[in-house]
Amino acid sequence: MVKVSVVVPIYKVEAYLPKCIQSLCDQTLKEIEIILVDDGSPDKSGKICDEFAAKDNRIRVIHKTNGGVGAARNDGLAIATGEYIIFVDSDDYIPLDAYEKLYARAKKDDVDIVLADLYLDKDGKLEYARFFSEPFLTSDRAFLDELIKADFFRTYCPNPPISGPAFGYGGPTTKLVKRSMLLENDIQFDVSVKGIFDDIIYTAYIFAVARNVAYISEPVYYYRLLDTSITQTYKANMPEINSAIFASWEKFMNKYGSDGRFEKAYYANVFRRLEQSMTKYFFCSNNPRTRKEVLRELKQTLKMEPYKTAIKKVEFRKLTRRYKLLAILARTKITSLFWLLYCDNKK
Repeated sequence: MVKVSVVVPIYKVEAYLPKCIQSLCDQTLKEIEIILVDDGSPDKSGKICDEFAAKDNRIRVIHKTNGGVGAARNDGLAIATGEYIIFVDSDDYIPLDAYEKLYARAKKDDVDIVLADLYLDKDGKLEYARFFSEPFLTSDRAFLDELIKADFFRTYCPNPPISGPAFGYGGPTTKLVKRSMLLENDIQFDVSVKGIFDDIIYTAYIFAVARNVAYISEPVYYYRLLDTSITQTYKANMPEINSAIFASWEKFMNKYGSDGRFEKAYYANVFRRLEQSMTKYFFCSNNPRTRKEVLRELKQTLKMEPYKTAIKKVEFRKLTRRYKLLAILARTKITSLFWLLYCDNKK
């Protein structure tokens, strides 16, 4: 019997992939299957997958044309056979007893979802990222809705850790999920959002349908913080990405929050996307447009939905300091002030 299916989407990670796969092969929970999805990787990643599969019969390899991380995760989910399922990013790695701990907790109380903490790996220096102040097991729908709000925007966390909001809360890599629950509710990763926020949207769906959720305050994942310079690359399609994300969130809210219960958290999430747009689109140093063109488009954007309503209705007290400043500027409607705030991003 396969207790846990582990799905690993893979693209251009040959330098980190061996450690990732080896950490899965060495898990103290032996009844697992490891599904490696080579997403058309142009480097040696596909070969590395095949080499590991030749040595461990629990490994299954999918070689496919590049379709993005969400599609790769869906392909792995489609062939998974485990009682529970979890996802791993191919440049990260796992503590050796992680899945034994998660599975034992899931079976103890027949839990649909078990989530746990992680370590941030900064060039070998580990930092513990904790998600909640204390462990819990809950089937209370109101509390589960609070978890969804925290997925929209982390300051809505119902019992935050003393150290403040933790990194990676919405990711699928620290959440062991009952596979039958995903199948019964037809839950997959939304490929329309092009790999941006699809993991967070997935988390909202699983919390929305779960009977119960348990949290253990132990790290079960090593998240490798790599050079972030790529994150500052100019994204010419940022408006389209944001539109897809908002459409996906609105679809979720129409299904599970038509009474408006997630509305305020959603508006905070809109500001999160607006902040991303400032640094990676409008005022990115690689934006080829002139200052006049940038400010004109920004002014038009702020008049569009859902930005227009978010600016009016966002719960100001829930915003962090950076987002509060962004909200104040947005309400002034003086776009030249944005240039002063983000001028370091566009010389």
